[in-house]
Amino acid sequence: MFKRVLETTILSLAVLISSCAHKGSSARTVSSDPDGHYYKESSYRDGNVAPKQFTPPAMLSESDKMDPFYLRTQADYHYSLGEAYSLEGQAQKAVESFQTVLVYDTESASVRTRLAKEYLKLGQINKAIEQVKIVIQKNESNKDARLLLAGLFTTIRSYPQAIEQYEYVLNKYPEYYEANIYLAAVYSETQQYDKAVKLFEKVLTLPDYTNKHLIYYYIGRIREEENAEKNFKLAEQSYKKSSEIKPDFVDAVIALGSLYKNQKQDAKAMAVYQAFQKNKGPNAKVAEILSQMYIEQQKFDEAFEQLEVLEAQADDPLAIKVRMALILIEKKMFDKAIAKLEEILRMAPESDKIRFYLAAVYEEIKKDEMAVNHYLKIQPSSPFYGEAMVHAGYLLKNIGQLDKAITVMAKAYESKKDYPQIYAMYASLLDEDKNYKKALEVLAAGLEKFPDNAQLHFYYGTIYDRTGDKEKVIANMQKVIELDPNHSQGLNYLAFTWAEMDKNMDEAEKLARRAVTLDPEDGYILDTLGWILFKRGNKKEALKFLEAASKFQPTVSIIAEHLGDIYRDLSMVDKAKTMYKKAFDLEIDKKKAKELEQKILAIENQAVPERAPASLGK
Repeated sequence: MFKRVLETTILSLAVLISSCAHKGSSARTVSSDPDGHYYKESSYRDGNVAPKQFTPPAMLSESDKMDPFYLRTQADYHYSLGEAYSLEGQAQKAVESFQTVLVYDTESASVRTRLAKEYLKLGQINKAIEQVKIVIQKNESNKDARLLLAGLFTTIRSYPQAIEQYEYVLNKYPEYYEANIYLAAVYSETQQYDKAVKLFEKVLTLPDYTNKHLIYYYIGRIREEENAEKNFKLAEQSYKKSSEIKPDFVDAVIALGSLYKNQKQDAKAMAVYQAFQKNKGPNAKVAEILSQMYIEQQKFDEAFEQLEVLEAQADDPLAIKVRMALILIEKKMFDKAIAKLEEILRMAPESDKIRFYLAAVYEEIKKDEMAVNHYLKIQPSSPFYGEAMVHAGYLLKNIGQLDKAITVMAKAYESKKDYPQIYAMYASLLDEDKNYKKALEVLAAGLEKFPDNAQLHFYYGTIYDRTGDKEKVIANMQKVIELDPNHSQGLNYLAFTWAEMDKNMDEAEKLARRAVTLDPEDGYILDTLGWILFKRGNKKEALKFLEAASKFQPTVSIIAEHLGDIYRDLSMVDKAKTMYKKAFDLEIDKKKAKELEQKILAIENQAVPERAPASLGK
């Protein structure tokens, strides 16, 4: 927020001013303060907090106190130590040294000011204020001390007192125009916006002020913060004026673009950013904003160009490279995406996230072995482990390595108990291996941990179907639908199970129709509804769904067979024979192929054999 933008600079500027007020050409030259004391001065630096130790100043004899040369020598020595400690970031030791200086020279304003700065570094603001107040008590017109005090008051949000100090400086030193800027910041912080703007406008009238682009920028920020809707035009004009004075001032450009975006004028915002990149860029800050806007608009080529700017200018380009890789994936430029992801992996070989993305791209382009290789490198401690193992198990099964897939999932099952998909995938592989007993054990363990997981109940039901326990099939599919009323596969499975048992046919048809509505291009679901309609004697409507099922699943033998059945019953003999022959060509089971041969012969003899649901062939 702008209310803090200027405020955060006030204190540091005041400190710098007071640090430099009596300095010579070098941090190591000898300078004098208004009291005539001579000390070596260095620039203000923030540093790490030193151990809180304090060594009392050495006691002096009465004769020593009377020797001005000795006093000066001791004061200079401890002042030099304080400066050295300050430069090294040891603020606590610097405090001790400057306190010792005050033992020898109690009247020095510059020493108290330096001591205040070290207290500031330590976060001891009240002690810093106390020292600056002592300086002002001895010399109320000390401008630098009052500026420092105002900055300290601003830091602790004691705004009325800060305002009092700035107003004093402006009254006493009207030519010191920077005080207008500091005071305007405080007015802005206290929501006295008009007063802040008037002070900024006063600075704009000064012929010698060279940073007027900053003042217009500040005015724009104030007007926008005060009331963006009401003051939109005023803020817009100020930002434009700032850019006009200094065309390469990127903060004004970003502020103007943000103003437009907040007013839902994205096209104007983008035009501002694009113009800057073309005429004064490329700039990383603008590239960051533009890239995100392009991504939101799915203009990935343009976004990629801006990310290239960021990549070239960023100190740590890793995150930028990741975004570039994701854009390449989105654009299906998989070879380039792989090259970028591998580049990132070389920079961050421990990144499981990048390795997972790389494996997923290999899986997308059907390089299953490469995908598996990367998935398997992801360790159990990674948040990507569970999903990676599920993908690896699925791919290993697809490339004919069922035993390895089961081994991988068995390890995952033991390592990652909090990922339900592992239970489902492991059980499905055991199902493929016909190890139904172990599959049921795995799913039972999964449901004990995740009792409301619809997909685990679905798999549980399908395994019970393999064992012939229809009642448990029904119970689990009902649970699936209870947990997820739109689970199309659960609706379908329960529908064909009831239909197979010739039970609840009205309800079975309703469930099948709901499943078709949810998934109208699933050939198996269409076949289930067609089969139910066929069994209920509605053959003409059944034909529509069975033909659609064959369209969406043209390479499934059981669906082709069922369409042949309906053609046969509707006396479409040639079509029936064609579909039976197609089913025969697709069938890999020898026993089933023999049954299809018999159907072909039977239709020629006008025989009508029994039929079964397509879903059983899934």
